[in-house]
Amino acid sequence: MSAWAQRALLGWLAATLLVACGEPEYTIKRTLKQGEQWRYTLQLQGELQGQTDSLKLEYVDTVQSVADDGSAIAERTIQATPEQLKQLQASADPFGALKPQTRWKLFPDGRETPLDKDAFVIGAFTYAYPDRPVRVGAQWGRTDGVGSLRVKYLCRLEGVETLDGVRCYKITAQVSPMPDSLPQMSGEMTVYVDAERGWMRQIRGTLKMQAGELEGAFQLQLRGAPVEDES
Repeated sequence: MSAWAQRALLGWLAATLLVACGEPEYTIKRTLKQGEQWRYTLQLQGELQGQTDSLKLEYVDTVQSVADDGSAIAERTIQATPEQLKQLQASADPFGALKPQTRWKLFPDGRETPLDKDAFVIGAFTYAYPDRPVRVGAQWGRTDGVGSLRVKYLCRLEGVETLDGVRCYKITAQVSPMPDSLPQMSGEMTVYVDAERGWMRQIRGTLKMQAGELEGAFQLQLRGAPVEDES
């Protein structure tokens, strides 16, 4: 190898190492601590067959115990009067029972498993948690669903930003339906995950759903914060 070729190779290697060093890897996991509480507000506004409707749901997750593997048992309490709960149940009825209190098993990778039979799945943001450390610009795919609704998410880490004074991972997600899904759902979302704690801070998105000739378009927003921030 000539001296020029050796210098070129060394220069390429040095540039590659500098780029690698300049692009840190991020492990996006949720840290679960006994006793912590997070309050969430979920808002859905949609248009179906020319009619508009909205749903607002507030709930608090309280971590009751944490296992050695980092998973936890949590209680989810819906913040609503009995009349409000009745109205909310009418909207959520196709997806499960909307009970005032339910117990869940939460995992660091975003999975949420209901411990109560037929519970309405509110969370389940697994798609936002990659199964490996990622750099800005990295993509990953996930499939998820509720009942007969099956969806594929293609996610991308856009960067690290400050949201309401909190450092967060900004993630975009393209939503597309699986072939056997009923209804078919597509759209896009922007997700902010707390970079220190790994809990969801915000989701904004536009979703479209279709089942035969029935079509609907929905605006989704979820906002969350630890209850300690309210004091």
